[in-house]
Amino acid sequence: MPVVGFAGDGAFGISMNEMTACGRDDWPPITMVIFRNYQWGAEKRNTTLWYDDNFVGTELNLEVQYAKIAEACGLKGIQVFGTDELTKTLNDAIEGQMERNETTFIEVILNQELGEPFRRDAMKAPVAVAGINAEDMREQELA
Repeated sequence: MPVVGFAGDGAFGISMNEMTACGRDDWPPITMVIFRNYQWGAEKRNTTLWYDDNFVGTELNLEVQYAKIAEACGLKGIQVFGTDELTKTLNDAIEGQMERNETTFIEVILNQELGEPFRRDAMKAPVAVAGINAEDMREQELA
């Protein structure tokens, strides 16, 4: 049975060091699809909803190429730009996983259009914590 993982680029960036374990053959082969829209999309959506379309710190580095990082780990890394190309690449990757023990990372390049929140009904704007303000903060004393 093939193993296929899916993640956004923000979430994948947190755990991409696991590519080195795949490259050492510490794990069975997998196929990983990374949706690359160069942003922390969920956080960006939250801040645009809560703070009148203002956002900061949600953009990811345009120069990082996860397919190239996969190759640096000794794995197969491929960038795709459309649905037909993705279909063919995904089928080839699964065949490689099942027949040749290949791990493939597929980096799908997307636009930055934000989707709907996963749980709009659960979305509530943050509230101030009672009794806490900046004047109460002090630097940590180092030993």
